[in-house]
Amino acid sequence: MRRSWLTLAGSVLCTLLALVLAAPVHGDAGQTFSGNTENGPTFNRPVGGGPSVSTSLVRYRVQRFRLEQDSSCYIVSAQDYDGYLHLYRNSFNPALPLVNLVDGDDDAELGIGTSRIPADLNTNSVALTAGTYFLVTSGFSASSQGFFQNTIHCNVAQPLQGSCSQYFGVPIEQQVCLQNRFVVAINWNTASNSGLATPVRSGTNDTALYWFFGETNWEVMIKVLDACGLNGHYWVFIGALTDQGYSISVGDAQTGQVNAYSNFLGDQAPAVTDTTAFPCN
Repeated sequence: MRRSWLTLAGSVLCTLLALVLAAPVHGDAGQTFSGNTENGPTFNRPVGGGPSVSTSLVRYRVQRFRLEQDSSCYIVSAQDYDGYLHLYRNSFNPALPLVNLVDGDDDAELGIGTSRIPADLNTNSVALTAGTYFLVTSGFSASSQGFFQNTIHCNVAQPLQGSCSQYFGVPIEQQVCLQNRFVVAINWNTASNSGLATPVRSGTNDTALYWFFGETNWEVMIKVLDACGLNGHYWVFIGALTDQGYSISVGDAQTGQVNAYSNFLGDQAPAVTDTTAFPCN
């Protein structure tokens, strides 16, 4: 266990950039996730890649992602606290924290506040087969919690945000799975052209961004919120910075219900605050 204290100056973003620059350089596809472990559930995290586990409960968050092809990948994490990172394949059960564990890491090259997988600093990547993975961000101790940002890089497959049981009949790379249940796809149209929107490769478990014409020109933000404890529904909120036409499909992979939200070409896109979008069941 590498335990040299690092002065946590600067932002998590700067730390993440430094980690990416220190990582192996090759053509790859990436996905960034952001989150916060404060007030999260707790578990006895593994120590590194196992076989022992921590004696104290630590708070954690789980972010699911999907690979459509076998790939060599590396994952870097920057936290504004003393964080820990674990990767699981197929499933994650906090009551059985060693089952399906691929690897785990406390402190990466830059010390406390950074983690990486593979944990072995002499290894550049870990071979991952196609399938669903669970990235678990937690803390070194019970008091270690806060904001984090994780980036997954793979040499072949684009890591997909979330993992749903079914998708729409369009390329899966053009879709996002929010709350690991709700599939989102967007069709856009102008006076002379039309196409599928592309997800920005940065998001959270409940929020995604999309671009139409260029990956630096983000057009739409959509989020699906779990409000089951408030009014028994999942909420869909949408904000768009465009007057182009679009049709947004949000589908419940469990029930098959699909909701559509659209904007006519030439109109300023309205905000959507659908607080009864999908019933909780």
